[in-house]
Amino acid sequence: MSELLNLERCAAYLAARATLTAVHRVAVRWPPDLADRARRAAVDAIHLTATAVSYATGTAGRRQCLREAITSAVGVAALVDAASAMGFGAGPLAEAAPRLADVQRVAGRTIALLGLLLHASAPVSVEHG
Repeated sequence: MSELLNLERCAAYLAARATLTAVHRVAVRWPPDLADRARRAAVDAIHLTATAVSYATGTAGRRQCLREAITSAVGVAALVDAASAMGFGAGPLAEAAPRLADVQRVAGRTIALLGLLLHASAPVSVEHG
């Protein structure tokens, strides 16, 4: 139960979850392959973040999971860029443009918070001398 409480207090995990929600909202009009890849990357970011939190702070396992979560979150942002480049944010689908920008903002926030969590997970260096 305490692990669940830790997740609910982890800003990076909550941001990753918000990214998945945003992707689900906006990807309904995308080509199925693009939408599936974006959803999968968002789910991977959530799963990897949750796994990272299960490791002790400062451990290699935590850092490895966080690096992979960042990679997944960057993948989500790239797939949203691809959807925009394909015209899902302009023309007859212009009503989706603000939502694409919202997904990019949320994905960017996720990337930033995962980066901060990774930074906070670095082992403490003790200098002698």
